[in-house]
Amino acid sequence: MKERILMILAFLSLLSCDETSEVLYKDSFEAYSVGETPSDPWEKTGNGIAVIDDIKSFSGNKSVHFVTGEGYKNRAFLGVNHIFPLKNNAYYGSLKMYVEEASPNGIHWTMIQSSGKVKGEDYSSEIRYGGQHNKKLMANYETQGVKSDCWKHSDIEIPEGKWFTLQWYFNGNRDTMRLWLDGESIESLTVVGNGEGCVENDTNGQWKFPIIENVLLGWVDYQTGGGTRNIWIDDLIISLEKID
Repeated sequence: MKERILMILAFLSLLSCDETSEVLYKDSFEAYSVGETPSDPWEKTGNGIAVIDDIKSFSGNKSVHFVTGEGYKNRAFLGVNHIFPLKNNAYYGSLKMYVEEASPNGIHWTMIQSSGKVKGEDYSSEIRYGGQHNKKLMANYETQGVKSDCWKHSDIEIPEGKWFTLQWYFNGNRDTMRLWLDGESIESLTVVGNGEGCVENDTNGQWKFPIIENVLLGWVDYQTGGGTRNIWIDDLIISLEKID
């Protein structure tokens, strides 16, 4: 009888591992001290601020508060790269976000990004979700080594003054990206190989995705004149399967 119970417990343990094995990394930011910039495995980039905050949180008591200024140098991003590269070069992400006030019309911003070298090419690429026109969400593609800066717009405005859920999917092998807002797919921001247009177009309109090396979260306004942004991020999950 004892041996049978041990076998059942071992089986249940295997099931539990299978259920969680698809999650590559998660962080609720509860383990950090208020006022601290999250450290290993996180790496901060930009002159903006990214610190643990207990004024706003979606769950628990803490989140990350990002304060950014005008232009690229004053961005604030937290990135992780320890889980990359991935076997199938694809992942799902999910996070909770609170935007006090989004960037004004005409300012292009990014809040989610992955990048890396393009397989078989001598350049790298960045795949992004952010926005631009009248605070509406946008997919963006940019290359380093050749000049391409491409877009695909939506009619969906980013929520302000409340918590919302963003989920995304980046597949580097299939040149595919998708975005969900509060569980609803934004079909206009699904990209498969190309978008709507390009400012510079050395890739002939093709969005050639990278061998993904990282994920960056936060905010950047690429132009000046937009003022200061305050956003909060909580409950990050990176997974090989879609997060419900």
